Amino acid sequence: MAEIYPVLLLVITIAFIIVSGSYLKWHPFLSLVVAAIGFGLLAGIPVLQIISTMSSGFGSLLGAIGLIVVLGSILGTVLEESGSVQQLGNALQRRAKGNPSLDIAFLGMFLGIPVFCDSGFIILVSLAKSISATASIPLPTMTLSLSGGLYTTHTLVPPTPGPVAAAGNLGASSSLGLIILLGIVVSIPVVIVAHYYARRIGKHLHFEGTTHQTAVQPIQGSMFKSLLLLALPVVLIATASLLELLYKGDSFIFTILRFAGNPMIALLLTVSLALLFFQSQRQSKAWIGKGVLQAGPILVLTGCGGALGAVLKASPIADMISAWANDQTLSGIGFLFIGFLISSLFKTAQGSSTSAIVIVSALMAPLTMEAGFSDPIQLSLLVLAIGAGAMTVSHANDSYFWVVSQFSGFDLGSAYRGITIMSFFQGVTALLMVLLLYFIVV
Repeated sequence: MAEIYPVLLLVITIAFIIVSGSYLKWHPFLSLVVAAIGFGLLAGIPVLQIISTMSSGFGSLLGAIGLIVVLGSILGTVLEESGSVQQLGNALQRRAKGNPSLDIAFLGMFLGIPVFCDSGFIILVSLAKSISATASIPLPTMTLSLSGGLYTTHTLVPPTPGPVAAAGNLGASSSLGLIILLGIVVSIPVVIVAHYYARRIGKHLHFEGTTHQTAVQPIQGSMFKSLLLLALPVVLIATASLLELLYKGDSFIFTILRFAGNPMIALLLTVSLALLFFQSQRQSKAWIGKGVLQAGPILVLTGCGGALGAVLKASPIADMISAWANDQTLSGIGFLFIGFLISSLFKTAQGSSTSAIVIVSALMAPLTMEAGFSDPIQLSLLVLAIGAGAMTVSHANDSYFWVVSQFSGFDLGSAYRGITIMSFFQGVTALLMVLLLYFIVV
């Protein structure tokens, strides 16, 4: 009994977080703090050590990723408020040929990297409606394709806060560029599957005209500026990561590229460039303020996840996982699947993809070394497996579910058939891609 007690305690802790959030309606902040203290006490960790461990875990994680989350939030706000997102959508609408529903899915995929999926959908849904009318494509096909693209990178690709927080929890903050590259590789087939499902189901879904109006932002810059702001941080971070993998020298040029490709520096350079493009001081100050406000709750939740993770690391459970790994009862594939399964459980139970990613990565963090996950590629794939679980599934307790359904004019049955089932296929596809990459590169 003594051997399984820590595992039983972990299961009880997970159940408490789910029940307190889903049924008692506690804020995740309170659930995580109480769970960390309760786990520590029941695991026999001295009271004062619990407090110091939580403080250390909270502070160290925010120290690693706090500025990245804030700058990413500010960049997303600038892209939204400056009309850059709307401008990219308008460019898509002017395309005279191609596959409009697939185009809007991939537009959503790339815009979902810096822009919150809820905001991106609200901004672009009028574009989806317009293309639906002019190209004679069922509206559900267009809105589901758009929502699927946004949702994919929202859960998989930094600098979206969830994957950034997971990287911090798992000790992979220095590998954000690698996570971006692998995340994009995983995202492409996920978006294609979402689009294929949207095309198949779209013509069978019932929808009604909606009175929801979307505000069109005045466009304040050129198409070149919009594309540059969208691509620059991803290119800088990815370039630095490739250099780390392929080149070990220390020449001046490569040192500068690595510095510029540090996620914090890359986002800071992009935000600074954006504020130069849009020079109204009052306007810039308002955008920064909005971005900081959006980042605040995410930072608090992320820090609490770090506090819980630190308490778990200080408990005997890590030693138990080490023993299992030495007995070869826990494989790399199995560990990735566990991350996916727990994350999907949290997502389905409490609704928020970001909360699921933060909490589950904190729970998995103490187990990575014992499961043999220490290589940057392995940790990156674990981030993506947890993100895949956080897609599975979106239903009535998810705010994004209601944003998509209400702006699309779906009744509840159509929303479940469209959004919920599509998110299931997206999550499973993402997991299969992660497992395939594990076989190939690990």
